[in-house]
Amino acid sequence: MVLTAQRGLCTYCGRSSATTIDHEEPIADNGADIWWNFVPACDDCNRWKKGRSAKLWVANLDLHHRYPKAGFATRAMRPEVYVGITRRVARVQREIADMDRREWFRLHYGRERHRNRAELFEILARCKKELRGYPHHPWRTPQLRTSRAFCSRLICCGDDFHPQARDMVAFLEREEYDAFQRAVFNERAHQGDVLGRLVREYLRARKDGGEGGAG
Repeated sequence: MVLTAQRGLCTYCGRSSATTIDHEEPIADNGADIWWNFVPACDDCNRWKKGRSAKLWVANLDLHHRYPKAGFATRAMRPEVYVGITRRVARVQREIADMDRREWFRLHYGRERHRNRAELFEILARCKKELRGYPHHPWRTPQLRTSRAFCSRLICCGDDFHPQARDMVAFLEREEYDAFQRAVFNERAHQGDVLGRLVREYLRARKDGGEGGAG
């Protein structure tokens, strides 16, 4: 859940892939060992931050930029990068705190277990591949049922409760169905909803045209 936030990039440098979870407020300073204190980070930035809060680290980096010989930091980071750290931290923490997002990860990956870092990255790679398969975040789409046991998001696992177009329009050519699927994704809708809308429009047109009435 944490490592896929910030588009999978490090919160601090904003460029490298996030490969580790950092306590934004260090445990040594009474920071909590809980999800809302986690941010995704690359190994390099995590070591570089070295037990400081993001706010203190930014202050040290700024002092190092102004007084490089005073030893406020071991090395310099460009001002245009470090000035955005606190803003990125706040944005990432809001993303991680999103209840719908956390619930989606709980239902999809809450039972996953890993014994080492290599196994964690196998799960992470599988998760990223799954997320790339959606036209937009699945937790942003409507939930068809309220359940704590399984996901029923419309564009995700909701297919079990909401028919896809391929189950209803077998007469379409493959190219036509692919074009329809892309158009519906771009509309941020669901195939079944669009088909229902077309059927209702057809029935309304027949009614308005006086067809289908009593002979």
